[in-house]
Parts: sequence; structure tokens; C-alpha cells
Amino acid sequence: MQIADRRVSKIDGTVKLLFKFHDGAPAECVVLFNKGRASACLSSQSGCACACRFCATGAMGFNRDLTSSEITAQFDACLSEAGGDLGNIVFMGMGEPFLNWEHVKNAILFLSDQKGPAFPQSKMTVSTIGIVPVINELADSGLKIKLAVSLVTADNHQRAGLTPMEKKYPLTEVLEAAGKYCGKSGKSVFFEYILFDGFNDTHRYAEKLLDLIKGINCKINLILYNRFPGRDFSRSRMERVKEFQKALMKAGIRTYLRREKGSDIGAACGQLAAIRNG
Repeated sequence: MQIADRRVSKIDGTVKLLFKFHDGAPAECVVLFNKGRASACLSSQSGCACACRFCATGAMGFNRDLTSSEITAQFDACLSEAGGDLGNIVFMGMGEPFLNWEHVKNAILFLSDQKGPAFPQSKMTVSTIGIVPVINELADSGLKIKLAVSLVTADNHQRAGLTPMEKKYPLTEVLEAAGKYCGKSGKSVFFEYILFDGFNDTHRYAEKLLDLIKGINCKINLILYNRFPGRDFSRSRMERVKEFQKALMKAGIRTYLRREKGSDIGAACGQLAAIRNG
């Protein structure tokens, strides 16, 4: 394993690391800084098989799952970049963590082991496009990690056009599983919603989203779409973003606008795409 590339954002100090593992498989991880605190975004796979149309990793295709030791190696590198202090870990880098759940789970158990790094599970978040069987398993697992589910949009027909996984795990089933997770675990779930200009960013879609999540103990993360070459989507205008957020908050939903980090080095959400050669 080697760090084949290291890039630092001139905008906000975000660090992106490109790993090349023993067989040449690439994967990227990111260290983000905010108000003196550092967070690590770790990859679970080299590439991704979900093929979401808006995602740079999905465009590069699937190479292979990462082993638990390859995942924890990213943690070690990020910890070093952060000066020995990480506030949070997010499994939101390359890949779908729940399609490599055994290795991700083993990495979580190792990192949280009191005889090891002793990193609190409560400061770990796993983000999924909505792999229903694993959401159900997590609800019964006793793990203290946080769950984030990428709804992408509130319309199942739109979602089917953006992520092929909608066909296997429809939005209605994903939301049902998320609701059961909240009930069994006693935790809230983060729902991630990506705002595309003129596509799903109007008041109508805010109302659709509110209807979908009714009765679920949740928080909403609004994500500004980050463009990459070859995709014709655009990010929402800020005035629409603020109106969308306002509509959700008015309904009593805790709603956060995720700050863009590392956009100048391709480290922002949805932009990770390792260079296979070189």
C-alpha cells in the first residue's frame, strides 16, 4: 500500500489522499477541517458498482471491495494529516459501504476497540444509497454508529433515472427500513438530499420530501451538487436552496446545508474519482 498522490485545497485546507493498494487498486480518502476540528471521509470500495449518474466514482466503475485493513489504513493516514486528532469518521468516500458491509463492520469494530484506536462508534457515520437488508441488520446490531441514507430526491421516478439501485431497493422500502431502524435503535437517521437546479429544488419537492419522511425521526442534510466533466446536471441557485431549507425547517425538520469542501481538488461530495494510471 502506498499514498500515490496528496492534494491540498487552497480554498479551505482540505486534504485528499490517493491510495494505491498491493494490486494497484486505487481509492481516495479526505480530511476536512471546520472550526479547528478535523473529520475523515473514508472509502469502502475501489470504485463503485451503484453507477449513480451524478457521481464521479460511479462513472469510474467498480474495481473491488476494500479489506478491513485497507479501510483502517486510510484512518491512520487521515489521523496523521489531522495532527493526531479526528473528531468524526464518515464512510462516505468511494463505494457503497453496505455492499461491503462485513469488511466495513470489522473496520468499525477494530477502530472502536478499547485495545486499539478506541475511536467512539458514536462519532462514526455510515452513508448508504439504501441497501435495505443491511439497514435492517444494523438496526439489530447494537452498533452505536450513525446512519445516513442518500435519498437523492423525493420522487421515485426521478430517483430511478439517477441511481439504478432504485430498481432493487425502491424509495418506499428504503424509507420503511429507515423508520424501523429509528424505532429499534432509538436513534435518528440523516437523510441526504442533493439539490439539482430546476430538477428537484422547488417548493413542490420540499412538500414531497416532507410527506415521505413523515413520522420518521430524522434530520436532513441538503447537498449542493458538485459538477464533474461529462455530466449535464447543475447545482441549485442559493436562493432556491435557502427557500427549500426554510420550508423544511418551518415544518419542524432539523435541516442542515452541507458546506462544500475541497472543490478545487475534486474532494467535494460526489467528486471522488481516483486516477487509475499514473
